[in-house]
Amino acid sequence: MNNRLSILTSGQMASLLIAVTMGSAIIYIPTPLVGFSGNSAWISLIGAFGFGTLVLACTLYLHHCHGGIGLIDYCGNLIGRIPTIVVMLPVVLMLLFATSAIVTGIGDFFASSMMPKTPSYIFCSISLIVSALTARAGIVIAARVFVLLVPVMFIFTLAVLIIAFPIYDWGRLLPLPDKGIGDLLHGFYVAAGFPFGEVCLFPLFLSYAAKDQTNILYRRLFIAFSITGVTMIVATICTIVAFGPASGHLSYSLYQLASNIQVSGSNVRIEAIVGIAIIVGSYMKATLYLFALNKLMVRLTNVSNTTAYVYPASLLCTMLSLTLFSGPADFQYQVYTVWPFTVIAVGCTLIFFLTVLTWVKGKFFNRQKENET
Repeated sequence: MNNRLSILTSGQMASLLIAVTMGSAIIYIPTPLVGFSGNSAWISLIGAFGFGTLVLACTLYLHHCHGGIGLIDYCGNLIGRIPTIVVMLPVVLMLLFATSAIVTGIGDFFASSMMPKTPSYIFCSISLIVSALTARAGIVIAARVFVLLVPVMFIFTLAVLIIAFPIYDWGRLLPLPDKGIGDLLHGFYVAAGFPFGEVCLFPLFLSYAAKDQTNILYRRLFIAFSITGVTMIVATICTIVAFGPASGHLSYSLYQLASNIQVSGSNVRIEAIVGIAIIVGSYMKATLYLFALNKLMVRLTNVSNTTAYVYPASLLCTMLSLTLFSGPADFQYQVYTVWPFTVIAVGCTLIFFLTVLTWVKGKFFNRQKENET
C-alpha cells in the first residue's frame, strides 16, 4: 500500500470507478427508484448521471491542477492541515456507514432470498473478512482482481436483461411522467446521491494513477462512468417493462427478473448468476471503501503502518452492520434518504468547494505572475 509503488494503469482505474459507482447499485437502485418516480425513473437517472458527470469533471480538474496528488494533500494545500482534519472527519463517517450498509445489504439478500435460516451476521462477517484481506493486500492487488470481476458482473447483468426480452411489455413505459414532476425530482435526488454522486469519493484513489497516462486516463474514466450510467438506465427500463406498476414493490429487481425467465414454458432458474453479480459488486465496493477508510485514518493520524486500521475498521463495520439498522424499513430510509443527502451535502459539496477554491487561487496566481512580469 505504499503510494510510490502503487501505480495503476488507466484501465485499472476505470475498473475501480465502475466498482465504486455501479457495484451493488445495479441491484439495489432500480426497484426503489421506480417506487419513487414510477415510469419516469429512467429520466431521473439521466439527470442524475449528468450531475455525477459534473462531479467527476470537478474531481479530474482537481487532479490535473494539483499534479496528481491525493485528496488529503491538495485539500491541505488549499485550506491547511487542521481544517483538512475537520473536513475529513465526516468523510470517515460516510465510509463507515457505506461499508456497513453494503454488507448489511448482502446479508439481507441472502437471508430473504436464498438462505433464510442462516443468521445475517454470518454473511456480514464473512464478507468483511474477505474485503479486509483484499484491502490489506493493497490497491494494486485489488485492482488486478477487479479488472477480472467487473466484466463478470457486467456480463451476468447484461445476460439476464437480454434473456428476459420475451417478457417485456414496452407499453408499460407509458404514461410518462405518471407520478408528476415532484416524484421525478425525488428520483433524481436519490440517484444523484446513490450511486452517481458517490464519484466524489473517487479522488481518494486517483493519486494511484500513473502520471504518464493522464489524457488516456481521463477519457477512459468518462467512458467507464458512461458505462455505469447506461447500464443503470437500461436495467431500470427493463424493470419497468417487465413488471409495470409492481416494479416499485419488488425486492432485488434483477433477481426477480431472472426468476421469471422461461424457456419452452418452464423456468430457467438462473437466479444464481444474479446472486453472483450482487456478491461481486458488493465485495468490490466494500473493499474499496474499506481501503479508503484505512488510508484516511492513516493519513490523519500519521501512523507509520499503512495497514494499521484495516482490521479494526472492518471489525467496527461488522458491528455497525448488525446494530445500525433496526429493520428493513429503517435500512430503506437510511440508504435511500439519508445516504443520498449525505453524499450530496458533504461529499459533492466538498468537491465543488475545492474546485472553486482551486480556480480562484489559480486566477489570482496567474494575475500576480503577470503583474510581476
